Amino acid sequence: MKVKGAYFSPSGGTRRAVELICGLFGPAELLDLGGRERSAAHYGPDELLVLGLPVYAGQMPAIPGLLDGLRGENTPCVIVAAYGNRHYDDTLAQMKRRMGAQGFRCVGGAAVVTPHIFAPTLGAGRPDEEDMAVLTEFARGVREKLDQLSWAEADVPGDPEPVPRPAVPVKKDRDWDICLGCGFCAQVCPTGAMDQQTLLWDMSKCISCMACAARCPVGALGYNSSALASRLTEKFSQRRPVEIFLDGEG
Repeated sequence: MKVKGAYFSPSGGTRRAVELICGLFGPAELLDLGGRERSAAHYGPDELLVLGLPVYAGQMPAIPGLLDGLRGENTPCVIVAAYGNRHYDDTLAQMKRRMGAQGFRCVGGAAVVTPHIFAPTLGAGRPDEEDMAVLTEFARGVREKLDQLSWAEADVPGDPEPVPRPAVPVKKDRDWDICLGCGFCAQVCPTGAMDQQTLLWDMSKCISCMACAARCPVGALGYNSSALASRLTEKFSQRRPVEIFLDGEG
């Protein structure tokens, strides 16, 4: 079975998780779902797609059309919710519903801790060796399911159609003295929240993914999340384990 990976990963944590999980199955082609233009790909029944998304306020990123270009033909899919040690809430359930509507069958799901962009000490260095031991067993379970003549989709927790939550407001700034004016920040913005001429933000469209800051070639963009980081660190510093989901009702 051919392995494919797809991810939205503004700061790199989700991409790393998808790469590591794909590597447990074998060589994989990867598709980046980020940027201003929507990516598209078609997957057949003899392929396995590993899809990874970051968790924002307990939900999928609120990006119009983010997954619309992914189409399957009863294609097995592993869904991965990457989050910064708080909780993944409804993300896996949302992903399963969306992908099911587009021709994919959820063979398994995983909630994986990755570095929190606003609170760097949360999830630092993860997935780590302990996480990979769990994910290795998860990959084995996925392979065993796929070897069966028929298998039930994995049950995952959460509300598949939750009431949308607003993005966390985080103040951003630009150092115009070092900014190149190249517009790359506007190109990588997944919601079109940055004007391509003025390079100013439309905060009504911004989801605080920080792709602009993370991808700026000269580090001209910054943000202050110190207050948020303090609250998150105080409440969510206890290590959360990787959670995996394989079982389902036939």
